Amino acid sequence: MLGYCGIDCGECRARKATVRGDIELLKQVAARFSGGGEPEEWVCLGCGSSDPRFLAAYCYTCKVRVCAEGKGVLNCAACDGFETCSNLHDFIGKESPELPAKMRLLRKAYLSKAERLGA
Repeated sequence: MLGYCGIDCGECRARKATVRGDIELLKQVAARFSGGGEPEEWVCLGCGSSDPRFLAAYCYTCKVRVCAEGKGVLNCAACDGFETCSNLHDFIGKESPELPAKMRLLRKAYLSKAERLGA
């Protein structure tokens, strides 16, 4: 499962803990990312869910997710504003060194397929 921004949700500790029902791992995630917040705030099934009960509090308010949902795109690579989106590029630049290249490759594939399909 790929987040709007290109993060692999399958590798996310919060999502793994949620899927496994691992409250101890959720406590570790909460301690690491919210300085001791409640583990329930980190229950998450991936940012594609629009139900806030299945999204980590942080993910629910993520500017990238909110924008992508508002535009109705399945991934930021499908957005016409991809190249100039400060929400996306500020986030992926900080989050992981491989994300910008990964997202550009995804964008290139998306545009190529869209052109072939006449979309």
